[in-house]
Amino acid sequence: MNLILFSLLLLILPSLINFYEKKIKLIEWLSPVVCCYVVGVIIGNIPGFKWDISLARSFSEASVMLALPMLLLATDFPAWFKLAKSTILSFVILIICVMIVSYLCGLAFKSYDPEVWKMAGMLVGVYVGGTANLTAIGKMLGIREEAFITLNAVDLALGGAYLLFILSAGVKILSKFLIPFNHELAQENEMDMLHWRNLSFPKKMRNALVLIIFCGIGIACSLFLSKFLLGEESVGLIVLTLTVIALGLSFIPKIRHFEGSQECGHYFLLVFCVAVGSLANVNELFTGKMWYFLFCSSVMFGSIILHFLCCFLLKIDRDTAIITSMAGIFGPAFVAPMSDVLKNRAILVSGITSGLVGIAVGNFVGLFVAYLLK
Repeated sequence: MNLILFSLLLLILPSLINFYEKKIKLIEWLSPVVCCYVVGVIIGNIPGFKWDISLARSFSEASVMLALPMLLLATDFPAWFKLAKSTILSFVILIICVMIVSYLCGLAFKSYDPEVWKMAGMLVGVYVGGTANLTAIGKMLGIREEAFITLNAVDLALGGAYLLFILSAGVKILSKFLIPFNHELAQENEMDMLHWRNLSFPKKMRNALVLIIFCGIGIACSLFLSKFLLGEESVGLIVLTLTVIALGLSFIPKIRHFEGSQECGHYFLLVFCVAVGSLANVNELFTGKMWYFLFCSSVMFGSIILHFLCCFLLKIDRDTAIITSMAGIFGPAFVAPMSDVLKNRAILVSGITSGLVGIAVGNFVGLFVAYLLK
């Protein structure tokens, strides 16, 4: 019974929040994405309420895998080439900033623990490519279990704080310093959304079902290819395959303008935000030694500030700077929610590509910094 109730909660709450966006000013100001994330955090941390973590994790994985291809189907891929130069520049700057700050922090904190050099390398990996890189580098360097668990918990807590900040007030603050993005695709997206609003309810349900089946086939093909080539479910390869399939189909005008792909993708993004928010354990903020927090926060926020400062000096636009920051620190899965907050689907492909590149190079640059410190 609990399984059914929890599932309904994860599916209904995003719809309610999305429905009341224009009716409640707070939701409109924060955006449905931020509200869903906050609601998820509250649900997962209610005292005495036993939340199903495994169910939430399954929902987060399934919803983002449905959202990505739906949003990508509506993407005008040729427009990506116009954005490629600034995206590559911004992401390369991010990698360099993370490496420099991690190295300096590793030197500053080396007296606190003999394995700080390993931790610095792990943080380079996680802030360039994501959590998978942190785990991989930690195993390759043979870091002790206690240090790995504490570092991972602190990183998740700080990452959640930055995620909530950048999804809400961060965008408004950065708008005052970074140049605006040139929205060339907005008119086409708005026209597709207008067609969707004019459809009858049965036609909306039909289109939604078609999209779910369509994307489900794409996910199945991606999983099969990953297991066939690697013998396991590799997140990087699955996302890459899904991206290639969806982008290939987006070249067909009828598919790119299929009513509902943006709206359904947006809904599954909200489901993802509620689910992933419920996984955040606020108690983890108070675990471990204080210097772990100082070390991780110095690396994370030092890298972020330096990256945005470089983007300001090089006149890289706000949306590109933010989406590459999200792609590096959180990976490809969080690119779509961020593009939704920015109301900019044109940067979706660029952001996902950056995230995939980060996964690929994160281990290498992380090991390089670790052994440089050693």
